[in-house]
Amino acid sequence: MKIQGTVQSHTIIRVPDKSHAAMAPFVLLLVELENGKRVLGHFNHADPPSIGSRVTADQTDQTPVFREEVS
Repeated sequence: MKIQGTVQSHTIIRVPDKSHAAMAPFVLLLVELENGKRVLGHFNHADPPSIGSRVTADQTDQTPVFREEVS
C-alpha cells in the first residue's frame, strides 16, 4: 500500500543524533497526507523537493521514505 501527500516543509539534518549518524546528511519532510493528517518522513534524495510537491512512499511500520511523484 502507498501513502501519498503534499510537502508542507522540509529541513536537512546535517548533525543527527548517534542513532542516525550513518545517514547524515538527510532530508526530513513534513507531508500532509490526502486524509489531512501530517507525518514526518525521510526523502530519498539529498536535495529537498519544493514545498507543494506531491510525494509518495510505501506504507511500513517504520519512518516512511518519500519520493517525488512522476506526472
